[in-house]
Amino acid sequence: MGRTRPSGVAIGGGLLAAVVVIGAGVIAWRVGEGVVVPVPYGLQPEFEVLGVAGTGGTTVRLPAPPTNASQFSRTEARGRYGLMWEVAGGIGHGQLGPVGARGDAWVERPLDVVVGPPPQPGTPARLDVTLHRRDPLADHGVPFEEVRIVGPVGEIAGWFMERNADTAVVMVHGRRRGDRTEALRALPSVLAHGTSVLVTSYRNHDASAPSSAGLFTYGQDESDDLLAAIAWLADRGVERVVIVSYSMGGAIALLARERWPDRAPELLGIAMDSPLLDPREVVRLAVRRAGLPLPGLAADLGLAVAGWRAGVRWAPLDLRRLAPGLDLPVLLIGAVEDGTIPIDLLDDFARLAPADSLEYWRVEGAGHVEAYNVDPAAYEARLGTFLERTLTR
Repeated sequence: MGRTRPSGVAIGGGLLAAVVVIGAGVIAWRVGEGVVVPVPYGLQPEFEVLGVAGTGGTTVRLPAPPTNASQFSRTEARGRYGLMWEVAGGIGHGQLGPVGARGDAWVERPLDVVVGPPPQPGTPARLDVTLHRRDPLADHGVPFEEVRIVGPVGEIAGWFMERNADTAVVMVHGRRRGDRTEALRALPSVLAHGTSVLVTSYRNHDASAPSSAGLFTYGQDESDDLLAAIAWLADRGVERVVIVSYSMGGAIALLARERWPDRAPELLGIAMDSPLLDPREVVRLAVRRAGLPLPGLAADLGLAVAGWRAGVRWAPLDLRRLAPGLDLPVLLIGAVEDGTIPIDLLDDFARLAPADSLEYWRVEGAGHVEAYNVDPAAYEARLGTFLERTLTR
């Protein structure tokens, strides 16, 4: 009996299946890489400057944002924002004023140039939520000590401003583009309470040492770096601390609290601005916004790849599990228009937390960690009241 040849339909079906499998693998690898591989620090421009007017570039014309604009291309955003632009050998930076004149495809805003020559028409640029891009002395006239803390995988970069010998506020930035400058917006209002302040970084970020794999773990491992910074403060005589955190810094703070050593300084409270409470939901949102096919499957495959590469266990990083057990004051700041961390995550956390421990401030019109930008006075008042109440309890 002769051997039956495979039909064209069977061959075509097999090829299609192979293409689907290969395509799914490529998408999974790309998503997984975006989840755990740090993006090199740099400008990462979103648009080009259209025009400049006035001495010193005091007014810039920027393209109006497209539909579904990314966070750093929202040139019409209300509130206080920075502008970053390309200059020879580096990055220029300045602070934007409110939107003035506008047309169908452009907006104009005043620009106070802080670093570098003014941008010119055609200069690559992007919006910046950080506002300040230097250090406490250059941006606020506050002397500080540049410190290097011995951490589990190498040195941890920090800025230390010593005031009260036994009490300190520790400020922890977010991931990816985040670094210590993220703390500079709120730094003056924090220092007003008379405590020492340590602005600390962690592995794979800023000037801190990389880990051996060089990958994010969403607080799973980075929380050890925060605990090392707390131990460094203890060696200097600090007995009480409050943590002020941003984005992934909030996850790091909650996970550090879960493993807080008995002999560490007393943790008085935690402020969390747009905290990254579950990486899985963050990745799922990012995949949907990217318009990838089969977003649920793409996200889950990407998370599987990322977890394998970085050694991350995702389930324990759903930090909503910690909300019911909160036994210290927590200030939770949520940006309703956050395109990075779903506001539903923060709503769930607030619902699960004891009412006498949590203060929840939902900020309308704010994107990721933009509550300060939208209303600086209200932000400083909220944070100031929380610190005053927490530091004196």
